[in-house]
Amino acid sequence: MRLIRCRLESIRRHRALEVSFAPGLTLIGGANESGKSSLVEAMHRSLFLRASATGAAIRDLRSATHAGHPQVEIDFDAAGHRWSLLKCFSGAGGTSRLSRAGQEALLGGDAEDQLAVLLGVEEIIGSRQVNRVLPTRWAHLWVMQGLAGRNLLDLSGEHYDLKGLITALEGQAEQSLQSPMDQQVYNQLEQLVASSLTSRGVKQNSELWKRRQDVQQASEQQAEAQERLLSYEAACIELDANEQALDLLECRAPEVQKRRRQLLALKDLQQRLAPLRLQQTQWQQQLSALSRLIKEMQAAETAMKVLRQELGVMNESAETMSSTLVDQRRACEQLDRKRQALEERGHALRRRQDQERLEQRIQDRRRHKEQRDKFEQKQSLLKQQLVALPSRDASDLTALKAQQLQLRELEIRLQSMASRVELQSSDMTVRLDGEQLRIGDVAQRTGAFQLEVGDDVTLLVSPGEGTGLSALMAERTQCQSLFEQHLKLWGVSSLEAADAQLQTRTELQQQLAVLDAGLRQLIEQQQSNLKGDQDLEQLDQQLAELRQHPVDPEIAAQDDLAQALNDCRQTYQSVQEKLRSLRADYERAKAQQTDLSRKLQELRIRLESHVARHAQQLQQQHEIESRHGTAKTIDAEFKKVSHQCELLQNQLLELSGDCGLAAGADVERSLAELDDRELKFNRQRTDLNRERGSLLERCERLGGRELHAELEEASNRLEVAQHAEEQETQLVESRVLLLKRFQEARADLSRRYSSPLRSSINRFIAPFLQQPGDSSELRFDASDGLKDLRLQRSGQSLEFSQLSGGLKEQLNAAVRLAIAEALRDGHDGCLPLLFDDAFTNSDPSRLEAVGSMLRQAVDLGLQVVVLSCDPDPYREIADSVINLDHH
Repeated sequence: MRLIRCRLESIRRHRALEVSFAPGLTLIGGANESGKSSLVEAMHRSLFLRASATGAAIRDLRSATHAGHPQVEIDFDAAGHRWSLLKCFSGAGGTSRLSRAGQEALLGGDAEDQLAVLLGVEEIIGSRQVNRVLPTRWAHLWVMQGLAGRNLLDLSGEHYDLKGLITALEGQAEQSLQSPMDQQVYNQLEQLVASSLTSRGVKQNSELWKRRQDVQQASEQQAEAQERLLSYEAACIELDANEQALDLLECRAPEVQKRRRQLLALKDLQQRLAPLRLQQTQWQQQLSALSRLIKEMQAAETAMKVLRQELGVMNESAETMSSTLVDQRRACEQLDRKRQALEERGHALRRRQDQERLEQRIQDRRRHKEQRDKFEQKQSLLKQQLVALPSRDASDLTALKAQQLQLRELEIRLQSMASRVELQSSDMTVRLDGEQLRIGDVAQRTGAFQLEVGDDVTLLVSPGEGTGLSALMAERTQCQSLFEQHLKLWGVSSLEAADAQLQTRTELQQQLAVLDAGLRQLIEQQQSNLKGDQDLEQLDQQLAELRQHPVDPEIAAQDDLAQALNDCRQTYQSVQEKLRSLRADYERAKAQQTDLSRKLQELRIRLESHVARHAQQLQQQHEIESRHGTAKTIDAEFKKVSHQCELLQNQLLELSGDCGLAAGADVERSLAELDDRELKFNRQRTDLNRERGSLLERCERLGGRELHAELEEASNRLEVAQHAEEQETQLVESRVLLLKRFQEARADLSRRYSSPLRSSINRFIAPFLQQPGDSSELRFDASDGLKDLRLQRSGQSLEFSQLSGGLKEQLNAAVRLAIAEALRDGHDGCLPLLFDDAFTNSDPSRLEAVGSMLRQAVDLGLQVVVLSCDPDPYREIADSVINLDHH
């Protein structure tokens, strides 16, 4: 299968989008939120989800900005033809259309069924299967965004088409390892095992099920015969035991009657003893209460005496403490007045000190301002002088000196080429350039000159053989003109004047720089002084406010205000510390007085409580004596009742010993137990008689049959049924074992052909391996499929979870490419693989190897679609590049 074209309408941010796929590698680029994942999800859902589906999967496709229902059109090659799929997801009324050239278009369910056949899936799923099945469809071919690092082989076989993969691997091995006869035997074994067993156990109505039913029926018949025989024997034994129990009950009846008489006598003694015990307890309680009351009254009198003594001592302490508190309060008030006077003096000294400092700051400000004005005036004057001078610098003077030097060199060269003419003797008139020479005259010429001798002879003399002289003179004239122009720019007539002018300019600049530095330093000082401070007007205003306060003559006469303020502060601190200490002592004494007052109040309350309790105890004593007499009278009554109780207790102990009961035993409970025992005996006698009649009936009924013969016959039938069941079980187990061996052989076949899959993975992952011995590893399980994807690197076997994020993405991609290569023969030799931002964790240096791996897959005939936010690394290997930012 190969994708050709896709068109979206009203899908999320896309109003209309059309994308054409290259047969090889298609690169789709675009920034985040440009709709790449929307394109992938729309194509995936249109291929595997019914158009009539509803729910979140369809709502998620709808556009919030464009009207209309989501619509997807996909053109693809499959089964030797080019197909066009059009789906409109409009809820339960959604439509689907599948067509190809030269054939009538299929609609609705027919289109969905044909699409399932073309894609190689069981069915196109509906709404109820979306969450469970949709993520598994083409999970081995299409890598959704964010899932590139997930281990594909850790998922179920549905995620990578395990059945199709095994079929492809077995198809490759069918000619060499599996014959048609093997397949026929395997199918027959499956039918035979299926006729006897199901996934839940033995199949109903099969031969094995019938044999086991026969065994169960025979076993039940044997158990019934065995039970009848055992029931007869047990009935005989129970009948003998019943008769013995009846005889034993008859023997126990006289003993029970005798015990009843003893318990009734014992009950009478207990009833006579109970009132006496009550009287004894009451007299004892009254005697104990009176004795306890007398002791409590004596203790209360002692406590009241002690409390009255403590109360007197504490009253004296309270009076002493009150007078001490008065003295301490007066001392505190005196020190506080002294502290206030010192505080007022300190404020006056501080105001005087602030006034002097403020006057000094105002003077400094004014002095700085005057100095700054002077600097600024001088700076302005220097700048005017500099402006009046030409704007020339040392480099210009150097150039001027170089020009003068060049002019001098030209002069020297011209002088070296000059001619000296001296007329020593002549009888004819000699003229030099028209001027007559006399004998002894000397003339010099630097250039060509004309010499006339007489009237007929004229000589033209050119120094230096006449070569270069004119050029040298022209150069000198040009240099002289340029030198004079530069002097004119300087405004001087000579180089010395220009040098003096530059020196004057330099001195002015230096003076201006010194002046600028001084002015800048002065400004910085003013700014540092003004930082967080007021301006001059505010300072004058503060000074005026300070001068409004009256000044103490003593403070005004102080020469050293700082020392006076320091002395005042020390004195104030000393007084403050004394006042704080005295107040602390006062507060402690006050707290002690409060505590003493509280203790006095508590003592008074305790004394009043004892007095009230003592009065109450006296009243209780009078009430007891008025009702029961004095303590002697109560003691005599108590001894009399105790003697009577002792006599009855001795009789009770003697009778309890005869009855076999403890001294404090409950007679009523013993009588109730005896009644229950007699009732139980009667019930047992009735039950035994009834049971005896039933046992006699059972023995007569069972004794009329041949029970041992029936048991032997049932055992024989069970043995025959068990033998038949064992034979059938062995036959079924042999079939199951043989089928298992066939399955193991077929699984071994798949395992053998997982080696090409591993080799294919190693071929794709080769650019990322470090050493020649590095390779991938995976295991095949007949029930679970492909498992345990690992990577052998540098002699270590690394689990998938131990790999880096980038290597997980690369190994996963290699696995998908290898699976697609194995499955492509069943899909017209091609399958489309899609990677949506699948290599975001890969290093930029490894993206070239990723491109090589994808290009290798394209060369094998697979179709690859890469979607990336950064498409630049894949441009060189792409057959087609699409930029969604331009759509």
